[in-house]
This record gives sequence, C-alpha cells and structure tokens, in this order.
Amino acid sequence: MKKYVYILSSISLVLSSCSNLEEDVVGVLEAETLSNQEKVIGQINGAQNQLQAFQNTDFMFVLQEHPSDEMAGPTRGADWDDGGAWRDLHLHTWNSSHPRVQGAWDQILGGLFFATDALSYEPTTEQFAQATFFRSFYIFMTTDLFGQVPVRQPGASFSENPEVLKRTEAIALAISELEAVINDLPLVNTPGKPNRYSAAALLAKMYLNKAVYLATDEDGTPQAGPFTFENADMQKVVQYCDIVLGGPFTLQANYFDNFNPSNTSASTEAILSSVNTNDNGGELRRMYFMTLHYNQKPSGWNGFVALTDLYNKFEATDPRLKSNLPYLNTNSGLTAGILQGPQVNEFGAPVLNRAGSQLTFSQDFSLTNSDDQKGMRVIKYLPDYSNIDRPNNDFVIFRLADVLLMKAEAMARMNQDPSALLSQLRTVRGVAYTGAGLSDILDERARELYWEGWRRQDQIRYSTFLGTWQEKSTNSDRAKIIFPIPASAVSTNPNLVQNPSY
Repeated sequence: MKKYVYILSSISLVLSSCSNLEEDVVGVLEAETLSNQEKVIGQINGAQNQLQAFQNTDFMFVLQEHPSDEMAGPTRGADWDDGGAWRDLHLHTWNSSHPRVQGAWDQILGGLFFATDALSYEPTTEQFAQATFFRSFYIFMTTDLFGQVPVRQPGASFSENPEVLKRTEAIALAISELEAVINDLPLVNTPGKPNRYSAAALLAKMYLNKAVYLATDEDGTPQAGPFTFENADMQKVVQYCDIVLGGPFTLQANYFDNFNPSNTSASTEAILSSVNTNDNGGELRRMYFMTLHYNQKPSGWNGFVALTDLYNKFEATDPRLKSNLPYLNTNSGLTAGILQGPQVNEFGAPVLNRAGSQLTFSQDFSLTNSDDQKGMRVIKYLPDYSNIDRPNNDFVIFRLADVLLMKAEAMARMNQDPSALLSQLRTVRGVAYTGAGLSDILDERARELYWEGWRRQDQIRYSTFLGTWQEKSTNSDRAKIIFPIPASAVSTNPNLVQNPSY
C-alpha cells in the first residue's frame, strides 16, 4: 500500500502548478517505505511518462503550433468556440488565465519535478544521467514557452518555494548539467529511453535557440531579433548534430513510416519518442481526431486546419504534402499529408458533408464563422485502425531530419555551405534541390516538420513569429514571444513574477 500511495502522490503533482507542495504530500514522501533505488526508477519513469503530455493537443502542442503560421482552430457554428480559446492563440491575444497556458505549465513542471526528485535518492551513474536529461529537457521547454523556470535543487526541502531562474540563467543551467553527464548515457537507442544521441539532439536544440533566450531585457521582456548567433554556439550545434549523424539512424525512404502505427520499428529516424502501445499509450488519437470531419474514418472532431502559408510552401509533387498509401486507401480512402478538395471513403464513394453533398475541404476558413468543410486538414500520424482510441504509434519528439536541418542552419549562420545536407534530405524526399540559404532552411523545416510541435520556436528564431498570415492580419507585440505565468502559479510562489505586459 505504501508504494501505491507514493505513486498517486507523484501523479497528483502533475496536476498542480508544481511551484509549491502541500505538507501532506511531504509527509507521504517521508513516510513511505520504498528503497532509494525503487524511488529513482519510479521518478525516472514518471519523467519519461510525462512525455505523453506532448501528444495531448490541449497543452504544449497547441502552444507551439496554434500561434504559428501552420495551424488554426475555426469556430463552426456552435462548435469549437470554447470561449475564444483557439482564436486567442491564433491572434496572439491570450492572457494569464488561458486554459491551455495553465495546462501546459502544469504538465511541464510535473515532468521537471519527477526528474529532479529522481536525483535525490542516490541514483547510479547512468540513472543520474537519465534523470538529468529529463531535467534539462523540461527546463528547456519551460524556458522556451514561459521565459522563467522554478527550479529546485535535488534533495531541497519541499516546504520552501523553488528558486526562479530567468531565461538567460535557465538555458545555461540546462546546457551545463546535461553536458556534464552526456558521456554517461548509453549509445544503445532504446525507444523512449534517454541515450547519448537524444542528449546530443537536445543540446543541439538548446545551443541553436540560445541566442533567443539571451536576448532578454532586464525586466524579462523578450527581444524580437534579429538575434546574434555566436559562432561558438553554432559550432556546438554542429558538434552535437554530428554525434547523432554518426549514430544508427538513416533518413526514412517512406516519409510517413515515421508516423505510422508500427513506427517503433518502422522508423529509422526516431531519436526520442514517447512510446505508445495498444495496451498502454497516451492521447495520440488526438492527432487525427482533432482535424478529421465527422463523416470520415475515423470519425473526427472536425477541428483544426492547416494554413495556406504552410500549404503554399510545397511543390505539388512533394510526397510530404500528399501521399496515396495503400494502408489508408484500404481502410478509409484518406491520403496522408494535407487534405484539400473532394474527399472519398475506402470504396471510392464520396464522403458527405452536413448538407448531404460531397465533402470538399477548401483552403479558406474563418476563425469565427466556418461551415463544416472549411479549411484543409492534416493526416500526419496515420490512424491505427486496429485500435482507433488507443493507437500504437509512438509520438516522435526528436528525429534525424530535424537534426540534419539544425546542422544546416548552424552552418548557414556561420556562412558555411550546407547545400549537401539540404540536397541529401530533399533527394530522399523525392523533390528537387531548391537552395540552402537561411530562408530556404526555414521553409524546409516547415515542409519537413509541420504539425510536429516546433513551428513557433522556429519562427521566433527567424524573427517571423510576430508577423501576419492567414486569418491574422496584424503584427504582435514582442511580449507574445513568451506566454504568461499562470495566475495560480504566481499566487502560490512569491519568487515568480508575472511576465511583462501580462
């Protein structure tokens, strides 16, 4: 029973702001009888399981995609209004009470708690490195989204409020702690487990974005760029990308094998994933439910759409835009990629809209007044027709193509020629080489990584995030580069100060 109470207490922390802890939880943690090794394993597993939050389209995923030039959530009559939550994300008009902001904060800080707590119970060398990987990962994600991070030292008393680090301090801590242990991580690539390759990918990601976090006013207001990318940081990006590129990964010949129900084994690109199975998985079903029409298979929620700003970046022959896959055709009549135009079922017959005519997805939509077929939809993670509600697809966090593009960008920022890398990627994807300037690389990141949860971060780094795109006609204030700290977190931890302009 003691073990059961301990696990439930850990889970409850995910649902809190994680900036302060109740005394009764402290008592449970002090009273339980698990060995130190059991505690370490349990908390590392907790940090790993928390990665499932990234496939839940209510939290981190929507904060990274909805405010970008890739995704929107139109209101359709009485459907999808949700108090204007999706419009606020698209138009950059959110505030500190926005429910998706609160949820993302809780989920990320829950992962950070698990990772830090694991370091408190005499872990082995490898376990220490694994827990440190997760600690750095969650510090990085909190820094990126919120601009400040409440951080406890391992073993610190829960009765005291955690120290709060600014963006500049937090990214330095995340990098230094992970660099100290990277060589203690295994070179074996086990799905879902931290290894030296996933640590290298994370370090490359942090060094690539470091200039953004350093560009912060004294009062915490983020600067909008253009940013100063130091050569030393870009050399680090290349160094860590080369560790991954020297590993057991190859670009996937069939792009959508990275996202199909057997991608645990089928993908040759996955570096770090949140592992799902039909018996024990997260909410990956949301990846197709959130966008498909009610009358398609599976029957979706008729929600989120792709923007023309994304669609127009593709050549018509790019298989990442549209692929006819036998698996989808046989089960549903769907194509993989961005769906527009008339839709058919698995028998080739028209799928009907609410009016009884053929469902036809249009490129246009309105944030406030769309019918049931406005807006292009996206099928990237292929539905698992053996278990629609509990799919077997792993949710990919880091993969090889992202690493290749990070190296290309770092080289371009050092005035080196990354054309070989871009040509390699586009050749495997079956499209002609188009150039390797910085703007080409940003566009290629859109084509390659769309709806994977990186677009907001990429646009900020390229100083395009505050601009305009489909259904967003006005520029945003630079304060919107980071989200507000949830009001509940500020009220419980006096070390937290609300971000400027919120």
